[in-house]
Amino acid sequence: MPLGFRTLSHGVIPVGFFNIDCDLLLVNNYFAFATDVCEWISNWAKELPEEGETAKDFYVIGSSRDIGNLHWAINGIDHHGFIPEVYRVYPFPALPEDFKQKPEGWENRGVVEPIVKKYAEEQSIAIRFYEGTKTVAIGDYVFEKQVFHEILDYIWRGGMPMWRDNDPPQYVRDMMEAVRASAVWLFR
Repeated sequence: MPLGFRTLSHGVIPVGFFNIDCDLLLVNNYFAFATDVCEWISNWAKELPEEGETAKDFYVIGSSRDIGNLHWAINGIDHHGFIPEVYRVYPFPALPEDFKQKPEGWENRGVVEPIVKKYAEEQSIAIRFYEGTKTVAIGDYVFEKQVFHEILDYIWRGGMPMWRDNDPPQYVRDMMEAVRASAVWLFR
């Protein structure tokens, strides 16, 4: 489940996985597949972009109603929005011990991507790296380097429920290997 991470720009916002059956990550109202995010991070660990800025494609959902309320969907109160629609396709397991992030969630992209496209607009979002202030800006959201590391750790662990069998998918292992080997200021 997404956790609250502190930004310098917007206070605490939700960041993370929201369904154990898919690898889609959210940064408040920005959504991107973890397979893509991990590849971006692996590349940045080798070398940050020239000028300290790049742009990446995210799905951006403009209203909280279109994002939806997972807790209301689980309780049968309101099923409108993207996250509840994914929940209808991939409901959570009945047994708490089965509630683990699935390493094969990336395989469901073909099911989840058409759903997100119903609610979101694909936008190129600027990502800026500020060595002087040790911050990263993902669009409107500015994170301190330490918080960015906490987000990387969250992905590595598989979010709140953790990866099933504590076994992250290969794309996450590749990202962490690149991060650990990095000489780039952001990852030191």
